[in-house]
Amino acid sequence: MITSILGSTLILLSSSLMGFYYSKTYTRRTNDLCTFKKALILLKGEINYSLSPLPEALEDVGSRFNNEIGEFYKSVSDELKLNSGETLNQVWKKKAEEILKRTYLNSVDIKNIIIFSENIGYLDKETQNNHINLLIEQINEEIKTSTQNDHKYNKLYRSLGILAGIFIIVILI
Repeated sequence: MITSILGSTLILLSSSLMGFYYSKTYTRRTNDLCTFKKALILLKGEINYSLSPLPEALEDVGSRFNNEIGEFYKSVSDELKLNSGETLNQVWKKKAEEILKRTYLNSVDIKNIIIFSENIGYLDKETQNNHINLLIEQINEEIKTSTQNDHKYNKLYRSLGILAGIFIIVILI
């Protein structure tokens, strides 16, 4: 009797925790998008006002964040400083696929970030600003969508986790 109560409690607790975990993925994605947007704004400032070379600008931006996004900017900067012969686009793409996969950004977000790299570093300051602004606008749209999905699916996943646990308990009893 006690083992069945304990087992039922563990099943309900674990399924509820899974529901809460999945419900937070939308919030975490929104946070990652906002962080990347902040990093882009800082990069734009570095390009416009510091007039520092792109590897230094990327390093400065990366040093301001203590997460995967900061690590992404730092690693792109470090790779560019090595002068391995790879272009910014190649390095950016490689590091985006390597590091940003560990964030909660989805494949569309990462694809937009990779496409952005094709247009930065080669052109004049004004054109780079336009491309940064374009990516910021795309990120703003994704933030809006992610926030709407967060409100829509947050409660759903929590409820499904609890109900799935109850369903499993009823089947086992």
